[in-house]
Amino acid sequence: MRGASSAMGKATVPARVGCVPHCSSHMPISAGWGFGALNLRRTTAFATASLLCALASPAFADPSAGSAANPDPWETFNRAGFAIHQAIDHAVLRPVAMAYQHVLPAPLRDGVHNILSNLGEPAVLANDLLQGRLHQARLTTGRLIANTTLGVGGVFDVASKMGAPHHDNGFDITLGRYSVKPGPYLFIPLVGPSSVRGLVGAGVDALFDPLHWVKYPNSNTVSIVRIVVGGVDTRARVDDQLQALMSDATDPYATLRSVYIQNEESQVNAGRPAADQPLPDFGDSTPAPGSPAPVAAPPSVQAPAPAVDPATPPPTPPAPDGSAPVAPAPAAPAPQI
Repeated sequence: MRGASSAMGKATVPARVGCVPHCSSHMPISAGWGFGALNLRRTTAFATASLLCALASPAFADPSAGSAANPDPWETFNRAGFAIHQAIDHAVLRPVAMAYQHVLPAPLRDGVHNILSNLGEPAVLANDLLQGRLHQARLTTGRLIANTTLGVGGVFDVASKMGAPHHDNGFDITLGRYSVKPGPYLFIPLVGPSSVRGLVGAGVDALFDPLHWVKYPNSNTVSIVRIVVGGVDTRARVDDQLQALMSDATDPYATLRSVYIQNEESQVNAGRPAADQPLPDFGDSTPAPGSPAPVAAPPSVQAPAPAVDPATPPPTPPAPDGSAPVAPAPAAPAPQI
């Protein structure tokens, strides 16, 4: 389907979605661009409002809202938003992304992508620590230091070559790992597929962005450029995946929703130990009350060994050289007295 959603993701199953580019290092398959959140100085209010709305939402008050049986109770609203987004993507977003891909050489595009990813590593690190994933936190710390210094501000991804590849993480995943339910599915034009928990996570991740707390000239302009370039870069990178995902879909909206929900669950469960498996049943020596006692197997009876005549000499072993054995000479009869 041409003009498919600008959902953002990885090479196989799309990564976590619903996260705006300015608050995370990863650019997941989300129909989200984050163009609506153009001022990082307002993200504190956005995060607070998102949290209050989420806590007041039926998704948290009513356990049945957004349940596994019906994860999309607001489907009518979401389908309308999806249709609006598809029209914008077809008319503006995808053409701009394709022009960006064809005009800029690949090394330059990679450098832009690496810078944006490096700016989001503090949010990844914070969520690694909140989740108690200390090994991942060490890798993220080393990655941030290596790419910021040796990678010239993140232009070059030297950390991946040193054994510290990028991994996605966000406060949405942190909430999920602490058993917070995602709530109803949402699709917001220019933001994309998300959930109530996803919106809260996006707002909190914005607070982990170091540029949110630094005051510098033209900060608003820098924020806008970062969001727009990040969205265009992501849309260009996932275009082939989106076309493959949506072209054969009978219902593109339902397809994207299914991919998002499955990916959200896989992100939350990533790295967790497998559930305890029941031990095999080796039998119970104590029978249950009222059950018939087990019948013991009869003891095995061994056939008696054949009687041996003491006058019969033992069998003669073969000679060492393989020749026929030589029978011993009969014993001399005892002398008669």
